[in-house]
Amino acid sequence: MKRIYIHTILLSFICLLNACSRDFLDRAPLDDYSDETYWTTEQDAVKFASRIYEFMPSADFFVCYEGMSDNAFSKTASWGNTLRNAQLIGNSTFVVTTGSLGDEWKYDQVRHCFEFLEQVDKVPDMNEDLKKRLVAEVKVALAYRYFMMTMLYRDVPLVMKVFTSVAESDVPKEDKAAVVAQVLQWLDEAAPDLLLTYAGDDRGRFTQGAALALKARVLLYNGRYPEAAAAAKSVMDLDAYALYPDYYNLFQMEGDYSSEDVISFIHVKETKPNGLRDIAGVNSVSGGTLYLNPLPSLVDDYESANGYYPFTGDPAYDPHAPYHNRDPRLGATVYYPGSILANNKKYDPINSPLDKIGGDKATYTGYAFRKIFDKTELEVRDNGGNDWKILRYAEVLLTYAEAANEATGPSAAVIAAIDEVRSRAHMPGVNETFAINGWTLNQSTLRTFIRHERRIELAGEGHRYFDILRWKIGQQVLQGPIYTLDASQGLADIDNTNGNTNKFPKTKLEDRYFNNDKFYVWPIPQSILDQARNLQQQPEWR
Repeated sequence: MKRIYIHTILLSFICLLNACSRDFLDRAPLDDYSDETYWTTEQDAVKFASRIYEFMPSADFFVCYEGMSDNAFSKTASWGNTLRNAQLIGNSTFVVTTGSLGDEWKYDQVRHCFEFLEQVDKVPDMNEDLKKRLVAEVKVALAYRYFMMTMLYRDVPLVMKVFTSVAESDVPKEDKAAVVAQVLQWLDEAAPDLLLTYAGDDRGRFTQGAALALKARVLLYNGRYPEAAAAAKSVMDLDAYALYPDYYNLFQMEGDYSSEDVISFIHVKETKPNGLRDIAGVNSVSGGTLYLNPLPSLVDDYESANGYYPFTGDPAYDPHAPYHNRDPRLGATVYYPGSILANNKKYDPINSPLDKIGGDKATYTGYAFRKIFDKTELEVRDNGGNDWKILRYAEVLLTYAEAANEATGPSAAVIAAIDEVRSRAHMPGVNETFAINGWTLNQSTLRTFIRHERRIELAGEGHRYFDILRWKIGQQVLQGPIYTLDASQGLADIDNTNGNTNKFPKTKLEDRYFNNDKFYVWPIPQSILDQARNLQQQPEWR
């Protein structure tokens, strides 16, 4: 059974990092804590530092980025904050004067990190190796937080200390490049002081590989390809990671703390569960609300099992069984009509009273996410125990492949990295796939292939939205109408007897309007601007 590790050590411990009553960056709750009474033992420092793991993205939150991409449709605008706005961002109808995108504007987390860095030296007789390791962990958390803010808000205030007055905290934005430079510096400083692996209650802490892999992601997302390739290769050369053999079970509790985990948010049944029942749960299995629905454009992007792309080009393609003979990652990622659910019943979104397309708490597209949902959660409650994979080794391999291809073009090493990912999925390698489709292998065609592979391998994990932002493809993939599945020819896997039907017409769900570059950057929340004089709104949103 999974134990409760570091993420639950400090659930209620939140310190006051700023003496003023109004800090425009963010405010932390009041507490009885004081600097004079707290920093007295090593355990104080460990508890305070461990709080950073609560700052990392959980399953309930990060999965909603799928609804902002062409991977999924968020069918409601009734969730809280960013969850509520997933549909409005996905269809580019978000209005800055009536909504707020503040869930990633987290300067309370920044303050917590600097409070630790400024106070830890007060602990008497602290073991120096432990202190260096905790400082390194906090720097990784700082790097992650600023990285996320620069990806979404672009230019943000670069706060490097704990403020002591309102006036001092009213600071302007810093150029994104300067913030990213500081992020990379923190990661470079942290990596040497982190362990390669942890055991026992320390499992789940940031490792040296975590710092290096996050560095590779930061460099890739900022178009610094030679450096990104080198950083990813440094992770590969650690020989500390390997792909988990079973793609589906990697995302179940069996895959927690696996050889593929680099950074994960730890969820524990009963005590710290994930809340994916409402977001991704099938109604007939767990009473889920299924707010988030995979789109046909994602399902149709999976190759045939033989590597034909599109899958309809495979000689074995059967229009009445379009989900057969496909990349095995499709069945592991998505419930489609005819899939066997976790309760061993057949998924029928055409006839099932609970799962019927457009029904209450049912799918809107005809599909549901499978791989992120705990297969043991069969009761009507949020009690998923599977961890959320924030960064895993397959991403490192694809980061290396993309960055190295962008830097120098195709190579045997690039192809080997992609083939390692595809081999785990039981898919043909790059050269075989290019040959069967009649494609010419060059930098441009391999770029297209790697981008496709990222979409398929990482589907349901929240990364696609960030790929759209950095590749600047919003106008191509988030513009125009989106639809339900098209079962107008009839599906062989759905029973059409006793009054049932196996047909469903392609039906429009909504229109998307990504027709302006302003949607590549998030607006600063108005509530933040209202408390500041020196901080200005992004020019695209004024």
